[in-house]
Amino acid sequence: MNITATLFGQMITFVIFVWFIKAYLWEPLTQAMEDRTNKISEGLASAELGEKRIEEANIEYNKIVEEAKQKASDVISMAQQQSGLMIDDAKSTSKKEADKIISLSNQQITQDVNIAKDQLRNDISRIAVECAEKIIKAEINEEKHKAIFDDALKELK
Repeated sequence: MNITATLFGQMITFVIFVWFIKAYLWEPLTQAMEDRTNKISEGLASAELGEKRIEEANIEYNKIVEEAKQKASDVISMAQQQSGLMIDDAKSTSKKEADKIISLSNQQITQDVNIAKDQLRNDISRIAVECAEKIIKAEINEEKHKAIFDDALKELK
C-alpha cells in the first residue's frame, strides 16, 4: 500500500466524519451546550436574586425587630407612667382618707373631752353640794337655820 492512498483515504474519512458531525451532531450538541449555559445563567441569576431577597428579608426582619423593640419599650414606658399615676393616685387617696380619719378622730376626741369635762363638772358640783350640805348640817343648828331662812324670805319680799 501506498502512503498516498492511505493518506488520501484518511483525509476522505476525516472529511466525511467532519461533515457527519456538522450535519447531525454539531447543532444538537451546541444547542445542548447553549441550553445548559442558559440554565446555569438562570440558576446564577436566581441565586443572586435569592441572595438579594435574603438580604432584603434580613433588612425587613431587622426593621421589624427594631420596631418591636421600640413598641415594647413604649409599652414598658407607658406601663411605668400608668403605674406611677396609679401610685400617686393611691397615695393621694390614702392621704385624704388618713386626713379624714384624723379629723374625725380629733372631733371624737374633742367631743369625748367635752363630755368628760361636763361629767367632771357635774360630779364636782354634786360633790360640792353634798359637802356643803354636810358642812351646813354640821355647823348650823335649827335656830341658825331658821334665822337664815327668815332673812332669805325678807330679801325676796
